This record gives sequence, structure tokens and C-alpha cells, in this order.
Amino acid sequence: MEAGLSLSRMAELTHFSKPYLGQVETGRRAATIEIVDAYERVLGADMRRNEITHPGLTRIKGTRRLSTLVGSVQSGIPNVFAERPTSHATDVAVGTRLDPDGVRQFLRWMTEGETATLRTNSLSVLAKLPGKENAQRVVQVLEEDPVVRRLCLAADISRLTQVDWRTALRVADDLPSHPNPTKLARKAAKEAVDPKDTESRWCGAYMLRHLAPVVGR
Repeated sequence: MEAGLSLSRMAELTHFSKPYLGQVETGRRAATIEIVDAYERVLGADMRRNEITHPGLTRIKGTRRLSTLVGSVQSGIPNVFAERPTSHATDVAVGTRLDPDGVRQFLRWMTEGETATLRTNSLSVLAKLPGKENAQRVVQVLEEDPVVRRLCLAADISRLTQVDWRTALRVADDLPSHPNPTKLARKAAKEAVDPKDTESRWCGAYMLRHLAPVVGR
């Protein structure tokens, strides 16, 4: 809607059928990585959600690999989620395919995961799922786990302003030290009202609070 595209036009541009896209957009069918990639390609650079700049970012491509990953998660094996940051498209695609057991696995890993990477990745998947109770749990972890909070802030900083990962980690510890704090604040303001991602909303609001004294000068 923001791009001014009808569903019919989106179907033409993505080469997926209109009925299929309608089912994905209304939640009757799961979003695949191919769908997410196609939407981002069509919407263009100004509307595409950039990925984080972490050098070890993992992208899962292909329906078969995605199904294997989801099956692994639901069996209690975190797989790549315990090893490296995962892409936004991967998080969305996995989240839409989870059954209640899979959601419970991520809820447990979000608080009890042995590594900060597993806790952070679990939070990122859950943050994109609907539900007030789920959102409240995500916020609680962001407020109580300083290591996860730092990684989430660094991820947003690197994604929004495309600074290198080392700089993003440094800025997460001292937000006004960003090379362009006004740009970061402007981006954070949009994140703070993102209706589909609790992590983005929380991090956006957090960054705005800490950047206000600098950009208000």
C-alpha cells in the first residue's frame, strides 16, 4: 500500500499469482523466503529492509533447506540459530511455518539459550510473530538480558545505517557516538512504530530516548 501497488500489479512484478499472494498476505499461507525476496526486490532500495552488516550473516535459500531448518527447530535442535546471525527473510519465513511446539522451543531458547547468539536469534524470530503475550516476553528479555539487548541494538544500528559490525557494537554501547546520530535518530523513529516487529519497536524507542539530547541541540 505504501508503494502504491495493487495486489494485481504485485503479482505481475513478482511472477506469483494474485490468489497465492492474497493468501500469503492474509496469513492463510506461510511466507516463503522466495516471497520475501521477491517483495523486497520489487519494492526497491528505498523500501527494502537492509540486512545487518555482520560478516557471518546466514541466509537460508530454498524451500527444502527451509523445511529442514524448521523441522530441526521443532525437534529441539537450534541448528544455525545457535551459530550465527540469521537474515530477516529467514526469520520471517521460519516464523510463519512454526507450529506451537516450535514457538515453545524459541521461547525457551530466548531465555535459556546457552549462547547469546541463540538467545538473540530466537528473540528476533519471535519478535516478528503476532500476539500481545509474545510481544511482552520479547520486551522482557530486551530489558533484562544486557548481552541480547546489545546485540539487538547493534543489529538495528548496522541495518539502518549500514555501518560495519564493529562500529555498530561500539555505538550500541554509546549511541551518541554514531558517526551520524541525526540519521540514526530519523531511522529509529520509523522503527519505533513498526507494527510487525516488537524488536524493532523496542530498539527504535530505546535509541530515540538516548539520542534525543544529541539531536535536539
